[in-house]
Amino acid sequence: MSAIFEQRANEFLDGHLHFMQPASSSFRDVKRYERRRKPRVNDSLPARVWGIDNDGEMFGFDARVNNISSSGLFLKISRQLKISSQISLVVRLMNGSGVMAAIRGKVLRDDPQLDGSRGIAVEITEHRFL
Repeated sequence: MSAIFEQRANEFLDGHLHFMQPASSSFRDVKRYERRRKPRVNDSLPARVWGIDNDGEMFGFDARVNNISSSGLFLKISRQLKISSQISLVVRLMNGSGVMAAIRGKVLRDDPQLDGSRGIAVEITEHRFL
């Protein structure tokens, strides 16, 4: 029963995300195989992020979500997070509706970035529209 509920919830979130069509490619573009099951919005979205960092310190600050789907998201932040730790976000979805989503997730990856930030991959475990 919960699998059916989760699928319906994911489909509902998909409906609120405005998916970009891939840009036309030229012969110089490198084709990449997309492993993700859900399409992603590759747009910078404003968010407020809360959690506990790698040092056990609580944090809350504004950030930008680099991409999002109904099953996961990727953002850059200045704090290192533990794998499998919980993170909470409120994200403004930019599809013209003004809808905001409250999201809880589990950190899947925390990768250092060239600019000194941390790239955080998050699996969405819960969401609700505000």
